[in-house]
Amino acid sequence: MRCLLSCFLIILTANTCRAADEVKYLLAAELAEGDTSEVTVTLEVGGEMLLTEDNVKKQLPLTVAGELSYLEQLITWSPDANAIARSAREYQVATAKVQVEKGGLRRELPAEKSAIVAEVSEGQLQLASIDQPLTRDQFDLLNVVGNTLALNRLLPGRELAEGERWEHDGQAIGALLGMDNVAVCEATSVVTGYVNRQVQIRLAGTVHGTVDGAPTEMELRAAYLFNEAKKRITKFNLAIKEKRTASQVVPGLDIVAKVSVNVASTKAKLKAAGWEEFVDATEPLSNELRYEAPQRGYQFLHDAAWYVIAEQSDRVSLRSLQNGNQTAHCSVSALPPRSEGRETTLEDFERDVRRMLGEHLQTVSASTTWKTRQGHDCLGVVAQGEIESVPIEWRSYLISSPDLPRVSVSFTIEQSQLDQFDDADRQLVDSMELLQPATSTAKKSSKKRAR
Repeated sequence: MRCLLSCFLIILTANTCRAADEVKYLLAAELAEGDTSEVTVTLEVGGEMLLTEDNVKKQLPLTVAGELSYLEQLITWSPDANAIARSAREYQVATAKVQVEKGGLRRELPAEKSAIVAEVSEGQLQLASIDQPLTRDQFDLLNVVGNTLALNRLLPGRELAEGERWEHDGQAIGALLGMDNVAVCEATSVVTGYVNRQVQIRLAGTVHGTVDGAPTEMELRAAYLFNEAKKRITKFNLAIKEKRTASQVVPGLDIVAKVSVNVASTKAKLKAAGWEEFVDATEPLSNELRYEAPQRGYQFLHDAAWYVIAEQSDRVSLRSLQNGNQTAHCSVSALPPRSEGRETTLEDFERDVRRMLGEHLQTVSASTTWKTRQGHDCLGVVAQGEIESVPIEWRSYLISSPDLPRVSVSFTIEQSQLDQFDDADRQLVDSMELLQPATSTAKKSSKKRAR
């Protein structure tokens, strides 16, 4: 009897240990180069846009409904939040309906830009179309919360039992939320259950940082599933309560957003050609965007650090943000073409710049002319001076070609920001393409731009 009881106790102990072992889950993603998945993302936003016009604060009702659907094939991926992650995507659906007060707009990714390379590097998302550059609106349409390249970096990479929790890396959370940087990350996840070989997990916490240079505070609540067989997160539902202060380029927000991400493995293959040049992830992914103004007769490329802040019938204004700080202001103006024999000379242009700067001017350090990459004539004048005791550098350009509209481009840079500015003007100027103006009515009033 004693032997029988001993055997029973041994078996019971073994079963108890085995049961304890079974509630330990290895929460580590295994994603390999070439893995392909079908992704759907839905976004719902409600709240208020916060503006200040003529020293009057305004709160405008805001709603957003967005949907993304894409096939994603991994080029390179690592669970390390500091490592580069890159994928090729083909978008079947990319739409958003934005309603602000009584006005609304619909954004949709054109079919010719549906083949996209996505990359997360140093916590920042970059997107590049394999055929032609995205515009800022198109980039913002795709840069939504729930980036699948960052999603599986939420996992701790170790075994945890039900009820155990872990803290999240700020860079991983920032990439998931599309933030510029994260100053404070107090977000944790906890294992809550196990159903059908899927580990149930909940996330909660707060994050402080910046988005498009604007200070923001987010309260996060999420529920997601880790599939043990597929070794990845397959479903992620997130609710965000956000208060964002207006920056120099975007309005403030007081919103609640709901995001749902679903990921399914597939054997489908990408149809587009041209991915080969993006396979080497050691080569930086271009962050060029294109500004298109066919009604004004031009288009140009610019670094993603440039944001359009106002548009008028004949002028567009941009600001450059680096690490949340304004480094420069740019104004692009369309001018009528000059008849043959009446072209502006370099001396004429320098005289116009001197007259425009007036008493602020101290010296002109450069005055030159050249052909741009597009084959247009360009006059350039660089001048220095002061505004309210702040040393300023102005870089002014006039771009022209026979029988096409001329374009004047001027940059204003605080001299303390010149190193960080790093001659960003030349990229914009040399890529300027003059066009015959499209036959449509341009908007006459300036407008605010919002992400």
